[in-house]
Amino acid sequence: MIAFIAIVALPENDSTSMATDKRTALFELLLAIATEQVGTSAMKASEGFSTLELTVIAATGYIFSLIFFGKSMRILPMGFAYALWVGLGMITSSIVGILIFKELLSLSVILGLLMIASGIVVLNAARGETV
Repeated sequence: MIAFIAIVALPENDSTSMATDKRTALFELLLAIATEQVGTSAMKASEGFSTLELTVIAATGYIFSLIFFGKSMRILPMGFAYALWVGLGMITSSIVGILIFKELLSLSVILGLLMIASGIVVLNAARGETV
């Protein structure tokens, strides 16, 4: 949801070209987050890189994540991009861990995820970026 808000809530005074560039950069950032999650999930499933196929998927996921993250920072400020990349990655990996790997869901996990989401919003609002 935070990523969706980041994509659609661009300032009105941006030119069409600048708004398109930001949307493209945000889409690249979302691809970076998604490919990182593929890599992280494959790494977890590989059980310490003991399965070749999952190890290749993990490495490929991380390589593409860095490529997309680097491309997104051509337009996005580093602090804004990194906060979204890390924050949304943490939230996503926690949800994937709970749903796929049957990790523990507790009140403290829920509160932690809400605090991370709030931190993304506050950090980027304080930097003057649209969230």
